[in-house]
Amino acid sequence: MGCGNIFFTLVITLSAALITYNVIISANAPLKSEFPGPSKTNPSIATTDGDGGFISVDPIIKMPLDRSKKRLFHTAVTSSDSVYNTWQARVMYYWFKRFRDQPGSEMGGFTRILHSGRPDRFMDEIPTFVAQPLPDGIDQEALKKIAPTWMNVSLAMKKDPEADKSFGWVLEMYAYAVASALHGVGNILYKDFMIQPPWDTEIGNKFIIHYTYGCDYDLKGKLTYGKIGEWRFDKRSFDAVWPPRNLPMPPPGVPESVVTLVKMVNEATANIPNWGS
Repeated sequence: MGCGNIFFTLVITLSAALITYNVIISANAPLKSEFPGPSKTNPSIATTDGDGGFISVDPIIKMPLDRSKKRLFHTAVTSSDSVYNTWQARVMYYWFKRFRDQPGSEMGGFTRILHSGRPDRFMDEIPTFVAQPLPDGIDQEALKKIAPTWMNVSLAMKKDPEADKSFGWVLEMYAYAVASALHGVGNILYKDFMIQPPWDTEIGNKFIIHYTYGCDYDLKGKLTYGKIGEWRFDKRSFDAVWPPRNLPMPPPGVPESVVTLVKMVNEATANIPNWGS
């Protein structure tokens, strides 16, 4: 019995000592302020990023310590060698370079993905990767899963007078967005990413102009959507021919977004060499 009491007393004493030691050490140990993130560790167990900042040796997450360095965006556009695609790609690349060269710009590289499968005469003007067209029927299984829902949502929206009037001829595009969400397809949404003239009238702090709709106005600056206006700009007017330089500007009263769009096209065409050839 005496030996047993001594043994248990010794165990309790050692346990108390270990607990006390751990508490003292933990209270004085520096805690990492965030996760995931850079490892502010000894340089001997970290690698450098080539610019003087240490990077964590974590095999999955490698974050630079110096977060003040800009991370540039790479812009990619898909295109065929048609006149319709080519003139828009040339205008886009002109404005990409304009914004890239501004102070504080975060625009990095640019690639036109030419999926006609063969080089064209604009390879030296626009950085281009020639890609082969996708084989017929690729990813059919993925499409089969979502297509029935897409069709049913489209029909339901078409039968709803308010939805049909609101979405018009792009109804099935929005129906796809609904169907994809129902199937768990995730998308990164940025509310103020773009404007769509003529419906969005101001530029604001948006990033891009999505000019899918025709812009039709009378000479008083009133929108005549659905009816060809006395003044109009519609990219589909130039599906087989190059838009001329110096397109006519819209009449007074037309929203800022439409005016800006035409000004930007005109500036690009005026400065791109050999335009229309």
